[in-house]
Amino acid sequence: MYLILLIYTLKVGMLRIRTFYPETYRDKENNLSQKMNMWEKVLPSSGVNTWIAYDAENTAVGFISYFKKDQECEITTLYLLPQYQNLGIGTKLMDSALIDASQCNSCSILSLWVLKTNLSAISFYEKFGFKSDGQCDEELYEDAKITDIRMVKSL
Repeated sequence: MYLILLIYTLKVGMLRIRTFYPETYRDKENNLSQKMNMWEKVLPSSGVNTWIAYDAENTAVGFISYFKKDQECEITTLYLLPQYQNLGIGTKLMDSALIDASQCNSCSILSLWVLKTNLSAISFYEKFGFKSDGQCDEELYEDAKITDIRMVKSL
């Protein structure tokens, strides 16, 4: 049994991000510091919701965060520790965020960005009705082009 709680505090959010940030190119020191700076601005602002999943020992095993901007809610993170993936926890986190975001009367769209090459994540999001809207964001990292695609879902 897993417990999922809604957390708003900067302290808890920052600890969870440091704990659950995936081991990818984004973990390199220069890029991670940029992401941490972004989170310092995002988490304390109003409208940021973070749901954290805890196991039976009260250990955080994953989280999802989203915030509201204009008529849109944007999922900024969905992370699970590798040993807790494919157990339905990501689905429960996404369900929690979808229910919460759908109750926000000013949001008509839920969006997120995902690595174009992360086919398992794209498939996961498609199961919830997300579709690519054709927008992409590219950055160069150590001579490799990294492409994120934007996926959206109507609420």
